[in-house]
Amino acid sequence: MNRSILLAISVVVSLAMVAVALLWAKPLLVSDVTASYEVQGDSIVLLEGEPEPWHAAAWERWVELVPESARWRVARFDAIAGSSEGQVEPISDNLQVWTLRIAELDDRLRDVALIHELGHLVSLGPSEVVPATDPSVEDECVTYFSVEGCAIPGSLFDRFVTTFWAEEDRAPSEQSALQRYRLNSEAYVSGYAATNPGEDIAETFVFFVYRLRPTGTTIADEKIALFWEFPELVELRLWLRRGLSGYLTGSPGSSPSQR
Repeated sequence: MNRSILLAISVVVSLAMVAVALLWAKPLLVSDVTASYEVQGDSIVLLEGEPEPWHAAAWERWVELVPESARWRVARFDAIAGSSEGQVEPISDNLQVWTLRIAELDDRLRDVALIHELGHLVSLGPSEVVPATDPSVEDECVTYFSVEGCAIPGSLFDRFVTTFWAEEDRAPSEQSALQRYRLNSEAYVSGYAATNPGEDIAETFVFFVYRLRPTGTTIADEKIALFWEFPELVELRLWLRRGLSGYLTGSPGSSPSQR
């Protein structure tokens, strides 16, 4: 085989490896809204777009899975297509009204996506963040400031970021999530968790819900263990696990402290 053919094969293989790595790391999540719905209680009413059966099924699963106390801020539901499995986005500056977006997924992936997005809502709730309603919020923030606002001292958001994310890693950088994960894989529950503090919290919340209480000593284990220090999250976890009972790979322990 001559050198030019070998070079061509090498280039193709390299490009394929890069493509796989980029997809795995999810560096850019693009979505197109195909239908939008207004939330009215436990129901949704079409605002625009073409309705499909899976839209109603996804929303009904959200209502079935998540208690009203944890989903009351969602006022709009969007069906999306693209590389993103789900998103949440605030509609109001005070973070009291949100849009939930979900793609068409199989049942198990849909549940994971819903719980991931719930993790964002939990970590950006009224007890977690002072909304960035004016520039003074950022100027006076002494904890961690994200685009949504300033982490309230002692909140899950504050403790998670200040404990597990060095200041130099919190700001956007040229280092990709894949690079960060490869350098310290035991610090993250998944490759996507290494994207930024917000995604790390949401991904860790998924593992908190699906997995048993960690007994290991990795940083990822410590992140999951932090959620157990918040009784309201332990209660939410128990509620969610009742709805996920058909999908959990491990059965809960015999006592609440082990679940």
